[in-house]
Amino acid sequence: MQGLWIIPTPIGNLRDLTLRSLDTLQQMDVLWCEDTRQSLKLLRHYSISPKPLRPFHAANEHKAVERLFAEAMANNWKVGLLTDSGMPGLSDPGFLPIREAHRKQVPVYVLPGPTAFLTALIASGLPSDRFVFEGFFPRKGRDRYIHAFLSEERTTIWYESPHRLIQTIGYLRDTLGGNRWACIARELTKLHEEVRRGTLAELYAYYAAQVPRGEVVIVVAGASYREA
Repeated sequence: MQGLWIIPTPIGNLRDLTLRSLDTLQQMDVLWCEDTRQSLKLLRHYSISPKPLRPFHAANEHKAVERLFAEAMANNWKVGLLTDSGMPGLSDPGFLPIREAHRKQVPVYVLPGPTAFLTALIASGLPSDRFVFEGFFPRKGRDRYIHAFLSEERTTIWYESPHRLIQTIGYLRDTLGGNRWACIARELTKLHEEVRRGTLAELYAYYAAQVPRGEVVIVVAGASYREA
């Protein structure tokens, strides 16, 4: 096996694929994909010749990692790892194959590219010198989980689904305080992109009246942050 390439893909606008990622996709012998259908759309958009696509997602990654490595090493393939959008390994499959590659002394190459949480952080206008990314906001055990953020001074970033957004904003308002500054970044890089900034109380009132759609990033300021 000649190596494992971690290839970030656009978070919305397909034109955000980097030139290096495009070149790398063309050079791969096989692609491990979170969703082969999504990866095929990307390949077709850029007229990249068909390649073997192997499903590698949250439901099968523990079982598939050894089998896929065995196949790739037997054929001395260059392997590209793709998720549906953004950087593999960030709230998406990626950690296991990267760890396995290091264990097998297979070179790992990580390409820079689009990442939703960093895009949202910069767009928010909230402090970005120190921050913490927490992935998807937990569905269970929230009361115990949120305790650590009552006095958190760093800007905190979460992913959330649109149908749980109002509930989550309301919970953050009630636990962190309605005057805590925050930003909701929705549908980033897409046609209906929205970046809405305000206090948690203001954001809750807005989204209670406006049903949100699309992928959502929540950015919350640190406990002591105040607007000048």
